[in-house]
Amino acid sequence: MSIIKLPYIALDANITRDEYFKFCIGNVRVYQAEIINVVSDSKIYKKNIRGLNFKTSKWVPQMKDKIYFMKGCTVPRIKLKELSVKYQIRTTTNLNDATIVVGSDSAGEKLFKFEWKYKVSAKVFFATIEALKELSFDFCTEEIDDVLTNFNKDELVEIGVDWRTFQLCNPGTNNNGPLANKIYEKLNLTSSQYISSELHHLARNVNVCTISNANLDLYDKIKTKNIIEQNTLLEVVNGDEAVLIDLDTYQNLRNMFKSSDYDNHVMAMEIMANSNYLDSLLFLEMLFFHHNAQIDNSKTKNHVNFKSLKNYLNRGVYSNNHIDDIFRSLLSFDKLDQNALNFIMDDQKDYFENNGYSDYIKPIAYGINLEYQQQLNYKWIHKTEAFIDETTVSVVKKEEVVEDTVEEVTVSEVPTAETGLLPHPETEETETETEKEATEEVLITEKPEEKDEKEFDWF
Repeated sequence: MSIIKLPYIALDANITRDEYFKFCIGNVRVYQAEIINVVSDSKIYKKNIRGLNFKTSKWVPQMKDKIYFMKGCTVPRIKLKELSVKYQIRTTTNLNDATIVVGSDSAGEKLFKFEWKYKVSAKVFFATIEALKELSFDFCTEEIDDVLTNFNKDELVEIGVDWRTFQLCNPGTNNNGPLANKIYEKLNLTSSQYISSELHHLARNVNVCTISNANLDLYDKIKTKNIIEQNTLLEVVNGDEAVLIDLDTYQNLRNMFKSSDYDNHVMAMEIMANSNYLDSLLFLEMLFFHHNAQIDNSKTKNHVNFKSLKNYLNRGVYSNNHIDDIFRSLLSFDKLDQNALNFIMDDQKDYFENNGYSDYIKPIAYGINLEYQQQLNYKWIHKTEAFIDETTVSVVKKEEVVEDTVEEVTVSEVPTAETGLLPHPETEETETETEKEATEEVLITEKPEEKDEKEFDWF
């Protein structure tokens, strides 16, 4: 992760009109002057990274491990009870003592801050400061000078500013009065020259990722530790001993959600929260899909156990309600197998029959509706360009047919005891007669019907 130090200045200028309706600039105040740490690594913006390099392999608990939880992790500490008994694992708030650091995407977001910042050309900013010094009767730049002592002014390209300072540094703003012309004067440019220059194009609003000095020190320490994603820990504590939601349990939980008794909803959510997340993934997602209203209207959704489940499934504050979210989740956990596809398609057959939209399931062939099929004396199927029938076409190895020639048959030798066993004479005779009868029957069947000329109408 690379960090760029950027000066950030926020100004407030009192610009008013005098009795002659002319603009005049009064006192100018510096209300923020600091150095911000801008993260320039593009990977920091990618989902589930946030600058943290998680260990990808399955976590295996070790005796007397000490776990440090980063801010933003939602693993319930009660779930560590079995680990504390079996492996004497403890949690710690001292990062130096930790053997394992548990993080998450949310923990990464706690370290970094994503916000919109304005940037202006350093030359334009300096010209604006000099112009304000001449036009204002009260402007102290001591705070700005203290920040800029950490930089080489000749090498500075950009300055970070807030919206108000961004407007002051824009000579084209009508409400700045004499400031615009004074800025042009300091830059030794006309207005048209400024608009066509690179200085003008550097002024923009950008989304930047920043990290505070305190969090930067914390991040540098965390990088030296063994970092695991909280879902890896949940897969261990919600492992083999946790409840497995199979088809029967799924149907029972659905009936509980369909009940008008609120306590049944709470109990169903508790079972979901304490289940084996990974092995129950399909049915957990289907429960969220069908009963998002009951879940979102329940206070249990804010309990730490259930929040842990939602974070594992990467669900936000409210449950989503589209079939694609199930496909997306199963794919992310490598759980979208044929059984899962068959279950989802059977569950949502009405949706897809009515041309329901999906990024993951697309029709590859069209046919006549059965309602109208009876009126036709043929079957019709139109395949799309992407049609590849890999599920119904079996690969058959085509055997090479070797045809004996007349000459080969003539010179063929009679099999001997050395080359193979001869069939029994009576059996051979019976098979020969059977083949002869079958051949004659086929010839009789395929013989074309001959009609007498009298049966034809001659014109």
